[in-house]
Amino acid sequence: MVSKLTIILTLVMLGTTTVVAQDDDFDGPPPRERMMQKIEDLRKMRLLDVLNLQGDQVEKFFSAYNRYQGAVINAKKDLDRKAIDLREATESGAEESVLKSKTEAVLAAMEAFEQAINKRHADVKPLLSVRQYATYIAFEARFQEELTRLIMQRARKSR
Repeated sequence: MVSKLTIILTLVMLGTTTVVAQDDDFDGPPPRERMMQKIEDLRKMRLLDVLNLQGDQVEKFFSAYNRYQGAVINAKKDLDRKAIDLREATESGAEESVLKSKTEAVLAAMEAFEQAINKRHADVKPLLSVRQYATYIAFEARFQEELTRLIMQRARKSR
């Protein structure tokens, strides 16, 4: 079981990131970036909870995870930009040659995004037991659904 000190330190570090981001609305990242950081913080807290990491496994796992999660996030941003560009081209009636080129760019960005995810999975695998890795993969596969459920619950409570 993860020591209480490790959990407390992790939560304090995650909390500090959130507090610093919220401290000054004018100098901080844009609202979308703050929201994405909160989602990443939630993902890490949930991972810490479900994986039951032991001792130095916490530091090793999050060191590898964070290194590759940055690549995943950057690949997703690139994919999003290219998808928006493609959508705008289709809506503006761009020529077929332009649409073909932009479609290929989106497909390549999708592949790069998938490769970044697979690299992250491969690099954390040796740090986890078979059960922990299975739990990790199941968690990653369902995180967006869990996030949507949490957002819906919060919206219902706000009403």
